[in-house]
Amino acid sequence: MTTDFSHAVALTSDTNVTEKNLQYFSPIISFYVLSIIGYVNGFALTILVGVLGIFTNTANISVYLKMGLSETTNISFFSLSISDLLVSLSAVLVQLTYNPPVSVMKLPSGDPVSEIGMAASFFMFPCMGCSAWITAILSVERCLCISTPLKVKEIFTRKRTASLILTMVIYQAVLITLLYSYPGPPYDAPSAWRSRYITSSFTALSSICFFVVLISTVLLIVRLMQNLEWRNKAAKQSNKNSGSLKETKAARCVAAICTIFIMCFTPNVALNFTGVVYPEFTPHDPYLGTLMVALYAISTMLQVLSSAVNIFVYYRMSTKYREIFKVMFHRK
Repeated sequence: MTTDFSHAVALTSDTNVTEKNLQYFSPIISFYVLSIIGYVNGFALTILVGVLGIFTNTANISVYLKMGLSETTNISFFSLSISDLLVSLSAVLVQLTYNPPVSVMKLPSGDPVSEIGMAASFFMFPCMGCSAWITAILSVERCLCISTPLKVKEIFTRKRTASLILTMVIYQAVLITLLYSYPGPPYDAPSAWRSRYITSSFTALSSICFFVVLISTVLLIVRLMQNLEWRNKAAKQSNKNSGSLKETKAARCVAAICTIFIMCFTPNVALNFTGVVYPEFTPHDPYLGTLMVALYAISTMLQVLSSAVNIFVYYRMSTKYREIFKVMFHRK
């Protein structure tokens, strides 16, 4: 959405470039405070959340492989876990290599190590875009499942769900290739072309998916509340209603996942639209530049958090997931 998004990403962990540009002004957030925010948000939070995401999504992938991919929901959850795992891995790599003293070290080629971190961010954000896409598929599918249960199986088949996810993976793979092969400035330097690639792969895509998830989740929650009395009655009846009760439980699980997504992605969408409404809101602004850098850093951490905590929803709300998880990971 914003042409300076890639540059803002480059500055979320390191403020050297901004400080050189703004050293003659008094920004809203001082460079000292910004550096503290960078270290706390980067090392203490993002790396911690990223490491958590590596373990939780590895467990998710193992459990869903054990459960099987015979259902469309399991296909989406499995794909979401893979995408979230890549987000967590990339986030850890970005923070480890884009903060001093590691960032100022030199590679054998003579380039700074910080370029590895910036290159990793070009991989992380398209993966976030994939996660947003899969979450949107989940929310729409469950919303239709509650609203039109007789038709949803014809609309969302296993083949169609896998094809939708695979289409996004191919789309993001093409854009990632363009990002890495673009013969422009160094990774940590602003580039209009590279910014357009990131806008296409993440900023615009995640914003669209955000509103799809938001609308679908609101409709899903309203529908679930309307069916509350019916669900309580169905839980006491015979096995003939077990299928409907199972679909309702799956819908509640998806609603919880989508709620986490909405909460963690709201700051990023708000920042993107702020940049559209107020174009001066860039890292180069003498007064708002440091504020933008700090807000984008926190926003990125929240998106990584969204990729790490889904396991708690799966474990709490899915009986089958909990049983398989206990068999695979619990020790006497």
